[in-house]
Amino acid sequence: MKTVVIKIFILVWIYSFTGTLWSKPQNIILTGSQGTGSHIFATELSRLWTASRKNRKMEIISRTEISPENRLTQLTNNRVPLAIIDAKTAHEKLSNHPGLRVLTVLWENWLYILGTVPGQFLSLESTQTLLVHDNSLYFAQVWKKLAPQTKLNWFNSSSIPDFKDGFSEEVLAVTGPVPLKEINNWLEQFAVIRLLALDRRLIRSLNFQYPWLRPKKLPANTFSYQSEAKAGVAWNPVLVVRGDFPKDLATTLLKMIFAQKEALNPHILFQNLLRTDNITFRESYPYHSASKTMFRFK
Repeated sequence: MKTVVIKIFILVWIYSFTGTLWSKPQNIILTGSQGTGSHIFATELSRLWTASRKNRKMEIISRTEISPENRLTQLTNNRVPLAIIDAKTAHEKLSNHPGLRVLTVLWENWLYILGTVPGQFLSLESTQTLLVHDNSLYFAQVWKKLAPQTKLNWFNSSSIPDFKDGFSEEVLAVTGPVPLKEINNWLEQFAVIRLLALDRRLIRSLNFQYPWLRPKKLPANTFSYQSEAKAGVAWNPVLVVRGDFPKDLATTLLKMIFAQKEALNPHILFQNLLRTDNITFRESYPYHSASKTMFRFK
């Protein structure tokens, strides 16, 4: 009886350590907490991987790790093979991990500015109040330095205003993927608001303070009642792997990610992904060999 118990204990210990005794090998991808873009993207990636071919020999499983720096550390220590990090962490911390490589940049996050103020640009001088989502703290910090007279109010994902009594804010700022359905809903529901562009001074200040932000233009007609391109800033999360991540597996992953743009009903975080998005970053990030081949980097 004692021998049987010991054997069972050993089997349980081996299974808990490897997770693969009776299941397919797992490639774990570390993300932010549930509900964040990185976790949503990884969950959809796992689903696509499972559905793309029968009898795959391995699985892709998402796992949360709140700290993006810890994600890089676990990659470096060979605890996991993949991770998604934000642009700030990639810009500031990736160089501290010489064994890691970028597989691709991911969806674009745009700083949306909605307002009832006159004119096409957000005004540093005349804006009295700003309602800011807590994912746009970077914007609020720069704004406060340039326009300290402005009163800032805050909201988050659990307290998104419904504006039942009308759009009552002078200016609202939130960061999100392109396109973001809430933005379109507000533009269609409230005739008094519109998307505002950032002026050159504000864009320069944001880019100087936060080099991981990229000056960009939101193409015309991305949203309802948006007939002109809007100048602003954006940033891209980054999919990171170890340098020794198998090239054939990396190539398969990349092909699947970029194929979603042509899918019948692609997920919002996949629908605008382009290989050419990586060109901007070819000198900034250390790319995996499979990525260099696919993106035709020399």
